[in-house]
Amino acid sequence: MPRWLYYLLATAIVAPAISIIGGSQQEIAIFICSVISLIPLAALISRATEDLEYYVGPIAGGLLNATFGNAPEIIIGIVAIQHGLITVVKASITGSILSNALLVLGMSLAAGGWRWGKQYFNARDAGQFASMMALAVAALALPATASLLIKDPGRIETMSVAISIILLFVYALYLATHIFHLHAERRIPHRLGKHAVRPPRETGDEAEEANSESEAHEVMSTGTKPPPPWLTLLILCGATIGTAWNSELLVGAIEPVTKLIGWSPVFIGLVIIPIVGNATEHTSALVIALKDRVDLSMAIAAGSSIQVATLVAPLLVLVGLFYSPHLDLIFQ
Repeated sequence: MPRWLYYLLATAIVAPAISIIGGSQQEIAIFICSVISLIPLAALISRATEDLEYYVGPIAGGLLNATFGNAPEIIIGIVAIQHGLITVVKASITGSILSNALLVLGMSLAAGGWRWGKQYFNARDAGQFASMMALAVAALALPATASLLIKDPGRIETMSVAISIILLFVYALYLATHIFHLHAERRIPHRLGKHAVRPPRETGDEAEEANSESEAHEVMSTGTKPPPPWLTLLILCGATIGTAWNSELLVGAIEPVTKLIGWSPVFIGLVIIPIVGNATEHTSALVIALKDRVDLSMAIAAGSSIQVATLVAPLLVLVGLFYSPHLDLIFQ
């Protein structure tokens, strides 16, 4: 994790301190500090899950990454549901999918193409990402389409819950496939296969290095042994608690800030929250593309969108059943 992110961790303490002390214009200060704090907290959660993978292996590590990798979006969504900000939750889900599929991938392709000219990727993996996104978008669009014909809110809510359960099942299968594929690549020398557009430009040393570790671990690893497991778990718990606390403050400041500045809650949910919550993935995908690994950048961008559509959105729908108003999958 870059050193400047550790400096930004101070904002995770500043926002709660301002809420306790109070004062004039505290809502704007809390909003700014809590938004900034989510960037290093998300990076810290990501780093802790990667460190735990060193001890528990790729399968359990993949489950941990899926559980905590989307912690900021899930926590913000749950807090917003508790406050009744259903519009903000739907906007943040839409914004997370769009920012990863368009902004992150577009910036990665533009930066990588500017530096290297032509770049190469695995066509089979790209097809898998496209198929998963098409399935997720079709599932998310189905309740909105049905609402044009079915005027009973109860039936639409039941349909949203049923689709959410199906999406979670599909995501479990997708995650299992990804984990076993990663486990196989660590045992078998890396080959792109006949589905590749063209073999990547690698020297002999680079190919040997890629065979020894997965690409994601190779890029994100610092080259040193991770901290002890108890310390890593402590960091993970602390970062998750900090994310929950600052998410509570962020959501609580949305309505006062929108009245003071003139922004709409939809803009905050559609633009601000997704960009901040996925800042770590944005940076990683861009840096990796500059290293001529556009296939891995594509995996980060597409994988994040798939996780939001097939894990975060359906999970929030099920959580929303315990609150009123309920969250459905009707996206206007």
